[in-house]
Amino acid sequence: MGCMSNPTNPLSETQWAAIDKRILRADEDRWISSRYAGASERRALIALYALAYELARVRLVVTEEGLGLIRFQWWRDAVSEIEAGKVREHDVAKALKEEIDAGRLKPGALHKLIDGYQGAFEAEDRSLEPEAWLALTAANVLTPIHDWAEEIRDVAPYFSAARRSDSKAFGPILTPAPKPIRPAIAHFRLRKFYIEGKTPNPLQKRLSVLQAIRSGKV
Repeated sequence: MGCMSNPTNPLSETQWAAIDKRILRADEDRWISSRYAGASERRALIALYALAYELARVRLVVTEEGLGLIRFQWWRDAVSEIEAGKVREHDVAKALKEEIDAGRLKPGALHKLIDGYQGAFEAEDRSLEPEAWLALTAANVLTPIHDWAEEIRDVAPYFSAARRSDSKAFGPILTPAPKPIRPAIAHFRLRKFYIEGKTPNPLQKRLSVLQAIRSGKV
């Protein structure tokens, strides 16, 4: 997947734009929410979501469990090497290094994300994917202190299950989310479409996320 490089130059604007476009294609919901973060925090969110994309798609690109475990270990080692000041020749690994070096992403949180996706992969159960931890990590990019961790843990599984068409349950009705973390969780509002079996078009998604950004109601 890529050999190790040390030292490394920062990613170019073109490379960052390519990662950003990848997330737009792979996870438009989170991508739209991330537009409301500040420029630096937005890059950290995109790097985080790019890692989540690499982990989530393991189940789609391997034919044997052992091959999947190799991929998870590759990312685990990549994060550990970043902690040691090294980085692999992979654009997402380089993006993670920049954001870890800037203090916006924490290696421990990324290791926990990898473990969560691996556990879901081994169990062949997508409901075990670490959606709540991904959202909590994203929220912590925006502010390290907030009082909405329990709410995120409550609502994230309902959003992801509805988006996968695994459930029509809306889930909890929550108090408005704190303004600083809204770019990390505003897309949860889209569950109202998914529980009805609807696929919102890009304009509907943007308007719904904008409402969540303004009101905090997800």
